[in-house]
Amino acid sequence: MRTLWYAGLLLLTGMVLFSCQSGDLRVGQSVISPQELFVQSVDTLTLKTSTVMRPDSFLTSGDANIVVGRWSDAQTGKMTARAFAAINYASNSFQGQTNQRLDSLVLELTYAYVYGDTTSAFNISLHTLDKPLVYQAYYNTNSVSYSSKPYLQKTVLPQPLTLTRKISFRLPADVEQTFFNKLVNGDIVDATTLAEYFPGFALNCNSTSNAFAGFATASSGLRLYYHATDVDLAQSNLLFPMSLGYFTQITNDLSGTPLSVLKNRSDAVSSRLTNNTTFIVPSALLHTRLEIPYLDQFAKPDGYADINKATLVISPIRTTTKDNSNPPGYLALFFTNTQNDILPTAVPGGAGGTSSAIAQYNPQTTFVQNGPDTGALPLVDSYSFDLTYYIGQIIKRKLANQPLLLSIPTETQLQTSLTLRERLQRVTIGDQLKANDQMKVQLFITSGN
Repeated sequence: MRTLWYAGLLLLTGMVLFSCQSGDLRVGQSVISPQELFVQSVDTLTLKTSTVMRPDSFLTSGDANIVVGRWSDAQTGKMTARAFAAINYASNSFQGQTNQRLDSLVLELTYAYVYGDTTSAFNISLHTLDKPLVYQAYYNTNSVSYSSKPYLQKTVLPQPLTLTRKISFRLPADVEQTFFNKLVNGDIVDATTLAEYFPGFALNCNSTSNAFAGFATASSGLRLYYHATDVDLAQSNLLFPMSLGYFTQITNDLSGTPLSVLKNRSDAVSSRLTNNTTFIVPSALLHTRLEIPYLDQFAKPDGYADINKATLVISPIRTTTKDNSNPPGYLALFFTNTQNDILPTAVPGGAGGTSSAIAQYNPQTTFVQNGPDTGALPLVDSYSFDLTYYIGQIIKRKLANQPLLLSIPTETQLQTSLTLRERLQRVTIGDQLKANDQMKVQLFITSGN
């Protein structure tokens, strides 16, 4: 899977060696004649990786969407997303009207996105809440009671790019008529009186496929279809949206997996115990711990001048762009401790150490004889962290060699709130001993003859 990548690296190394031998490099010129400089590449530094779990909670009622679905695999266990939503009142002029007639009442779930498998059946069931939803802040760990018996249920292919872009549930005829009558009679006039008839809904996924469906609360809810009884019989509709109170509960079950031993903040599962891989699943609170144990004992080659470049390359285990688990757009490095906390001091990135160590996911197009094909051949993809300053300072004994935590960037770094979609994304990372998709530190060292 990495053939093209390695070939590119060898070519790059050759180009750098050639340019350095011609005297182009400025690194080390103050102590060594430029004509005597050359570059050595080193990628054999020992890396120690493991998966850790940091217990935490995050706000889900502040997201624009609710999420329903599940994900299960032998390594990271089972994750379930369940949504809860109240129906908001919509201003109308039905009260006292005699020239409007009911057509239907439909509960609509409008797709915001689907993450995962869009080719397998997705069964979603709606359950009535036992009592009206209290309007407050809700987190991924919260839940409210609801009827175990499905009120409505449907199986679909979760494809948001279809023409309808929504899942619709027709309500029973007697429920439709009663709701309409209550609007006309003035029994439902605000969110409180609406909640007395419809306390709200819980949404469950009952499928075995790995998929999460996000639904936009502003455009999901109860849609009332009606028509006028005058001459033109004008048809209209009104949406009572899920925009007043809602949240998503996310549960994780690690039982039966190698990660089930993660009970305390200090626990870690070596990548050697999980098929030479580690995991980052923010909504499951899983992160990758990285240590470079012998970096501060680095043996400098003869004539060592300086670090020309230091890059941490992380290769996701992903076969094609059609894989159903898209990696996060960005990953970040954090200093950590024995409790796997994220420490406040940022890991310095770049040549000068003036930026945070953040890397963007980079999927490269692969080629076949007839042209580019991003779906048929293995991907050449990676996250590359420029750690030139940081590693250089450790080698110079000016910075301590600390353990690192690899995860998605924080909201402070992004200067925006993390969405549920970003938290649901996941990535599996190969360690240094993985046959393909290896993690490695690449050092380019300027030396003299």
